[in-house]
Amino acid sequence: MILDLQQFESFPAEIVLKGDSGSFDLDYQGLKSLKSIEVELRIQESGEEYFCQGNVKASVDVECSRCLSSFDKECQNKIDFIVCTESLHEAKDGDVLDSEDYAYFVGGDLKADISDILRQSIILSLSLSLLCSEDCNGLCSQCGINLNEQKCSCETENIDPRWESLKKLSKQTTENKENS
Repeated sequence: MILDLQQFESFPAEIVLKGDSGSFDLDYQGLKSLKSIEVELRIQESGEEYFCQGNVKASVDVECSRCLSSFDKECQNKIDFIVCTESLHEAKDGDVLDSEDYAYFVGGDLKADISDILRQSIILSLSLSLLCSEDCNGLCSQCGINLNEQKCSCETENIDPRWESLKKLSKQTTENKENS
């Protein structure tokens, strides 16, 4: 997504950018596609740098961590970044320890590609474990059937082999009590 600062006659300025599935690729595990994105930015000029703050709202198609089904998710996050020339940032880099995100002008125009900043913001707004619902049953570990859609006939008692010794000890204790 391109931020074009040439369109503004004075600063501070505000802009709303909108995009759809063709805007950019999210390329992140569990995220299948971007359906829509809206970015509200407030831009302040300071010398040759432009300070941008705002909100990102996106609708994404994601994959459930338990059942692997696709579902739509709305996400939103705040963004804060600086737009300048790459040479200006490199010149200042030695002077100040900076944790800001930067987007750089392409060529001599006041246009910057902010796709990567938006991509990161969307990814950071999502939880690590994406669930289609809180009570998602997931997949059967035996046959792979989606347990939200149907029941399977697999044996449900799976005992971790690490607990087998404890089970035997418990069985022996029960037998000893019965014999005494």
